[in-house]
Amino acid sequence: MSSSIPTPLTWKTTLSFVTLATLLILLIGWLAINSILPIKLTLNYSDWASKFIRIWLLVAILIGLLLPGIAFFVWIGQKKLRLFLGLYLLVLIFQILSEQVLSQVLFPSIVVVIGSIYTAFRLWQLWEGKQMITTITHLSTSRGIAINSLLWLLLFFWSSNLVMLLLLAWPTILQTNIPQ
Repeated sequence: MSSSIPTPLTWKTTLSFVTLATLLILLIGWLAINSILPIKLTLNYSDWASKFIRIWLLVAILIGLLLPGIAFFVWIGQKKLRLFLGLYLLVLIFQILSEQVLSQVLFPSIVVVIGSIYTAFRLWQLWEGKQMITTITHLSTSRGIAINSLLWLLLFFWSSNLVMLLLLAWPTILQTNIPQ
């Protein structure tokens, strides 16, 4: 972790991200409410898209929250793994809280913006975590294989989530006719 680029595996970087992301989301929300950004304020998914998203959210809870939560408690005695998984879960909790609160305070479609911003940061977290894991554990041990497999699963899932947001959610909330 001696690179000049700040790693997402520190408290300072993580809390700075949450603060800046919240400010950016509030700015985007204000710009959308005032019709400066061409973002629809509502979510109008088709029936099949709504069903898909409900299933996707259940998969997200299982893969993105429960598995890392279990891993956190399994490896709580490992300082670096505990820090990595703790910061991952902290960012996920901030995302969930932001989506719950800001979709009520601002407008429902802000969850797409929040999800996109937090997913991009989460991918950086996971990639850096993957790099860290290779330096602290022998990947041939059962613990190394388990954490490495979990990280690859999370990287695949959250990459898929970002693709889903870009292909399904963003086209739904972007206005094609910008008001003059």
